[in-house]
Formats: sequence, structure tokens, C-alpha cells
Amino acid sequence: MKNKIIGILVCMLLIVTAFTATGALNVKNTYSLNENNYIHLNQNNLADSHNFITISIVAKVTSVVDTNNLLGGSIKVDDKITGKYIYDSLVEDFYPGIPDYSIYMMNFSPCIFQVKAGNLVFKTNQTNPDNLNFYIEIFDNYGYFGDVYYVLSFNNMPLSNGLIVRYIYWSLQDQNSTVLSDDSLPTTAPILSKWNINELGITGYDPSNPAKEYQITAEVTKATKSRTRDIYFSTLPILNWLLERFPILKHLLGL
Repeated sequence: MKNKIIGILVCMLLIVTAFTATGALNVKNTYSLNENNYIHLNQNNLADSHNFITISIVAKVTSVVDTNNLLGGSIKVDDKITGKYIYDSLVEDFYPGIPDYSIYMMNFSPCIFQVKAGNLVFKTNQTNPDNLNFYIEIFDNYGYFGDVYYVLSFNNMPLSNGLIVRYIYWSLQDQNSTVLSDDSLPTTAPILSKWNINELGITGYDPSNPAKEYQITAEVTKATKSRTRDIYFSTLPILNWLLERFPILKHLLGL
């Protein structure tokens, strides 16, 4: 704790020095840096920086289908999967005219769905942070489907071995429609015991032969909303400049 306080004081001193040197004291935009190391521009109110929610998950692999051994046996049944997804709780329903059904598009940074299985990381492609393909879908007492909480990333980074990642998804379903009371976007982690269907899935293929596919399914055993600590700065370029040139600040600040 003492080191972090010292780090913050040092960082503040460096920022003031940098502002003075660059004449940047009149910058009006405010940015927030949270413990997940994502930056969010806030142009209206400091409270808005708390819109982003991180749900961390732990899962257990239940099935691996890989007849062409694309994954090289690196992921097996009963292996542990860890991951997270980050979304903006203030995103509006993309289809507001459909009762009891909503889809919330998270097509901007820092929204992401990322999981690690074995030595492989599967994650949303953030190459273009203003055009991501990740959404959360909510069904409330929607006919045959009942209640559904569905997270999907369908534009993802290739794996380190070159394999394509088609989908990363997490599907929770209750056909008795007892979990949800409306189709609004939840701001808390799902309570797993309330859902009778719980499947985390990853699918992909060999880019040289799309007919060669792999599929991993798992059951999420833990889902928690991450605690966020926000530190406010008056300009993002200065912050990045400091962190790049003084790496010790990342350590002292716990970033």
C-alpha cells in the first residue's frame, strides 16, 4: 500500500511536470484507468466512467471435438478455462421494438470477450477498437427459449498457431422463465445456480482448409463482477507517455 501511494505521488508529480513542459494544462477531456488496464474517454461526467463492467469467469472443459488434431492435444476434458468479458452497461437495446427480447451491441473499445484454455488465448479482435463484433443478447420469457443470457464474440483474433477462432460464446438458459424479470442488460454477474443450461463454447477452423474444425465446450463454474478502481487523469497522451517511459510506475500503481 505504501509503495502504491508513493507511486501515485510520483506519477502526479511527473504529470504536472509534463503538463508544464507541454502547455497541456488546459486540456478539458477526462479519462479513467481501471484495474483491467483499459482506457475510457469520458466527455461528460466522471460518474460515467463507471459504466464499464467486467465479469470474470472460471469454467471446466466438458468436451473437445478436434478430429484433425488442430489443437495438438493442448486442451483436454476437465481442463480449467479462465476468462472475462467487458461491456458498457449503458448501451441501448438494438431492437427496442421487440418485446421481451434485447440485443446489446458492444462494438467499441474496451469491450472484449477473452478466455484462456491450456496455452491458447481466444479473444475479440480489437485491431479496430471502433468496430468490434461482440454483443450480449437477453430473452425474457420468450416463448420456447424462456429466459436466456447469451454473450457472443464473432470477430476474433487468430490463435498464436494461426488457427481461426470463429465464435466465443457463453449461453445461459432457463426454459421455466424464472430467472429474469425483463430484457434489460444486467449489471451484475449471472447467478449460475439459477440457470439449468450453462455452456461456454469456442469454435474455429484451419484457415487453409475450413472443413477442418475444432470445438470446445465447457461449463462455467464461477462468475464474478470485478471490482474497479478508477484513477482520473486530465489527458490520455500524457499518461501513456509516462507509463511507457517509466515502467516502474505500472508496478507501483499495480497496473
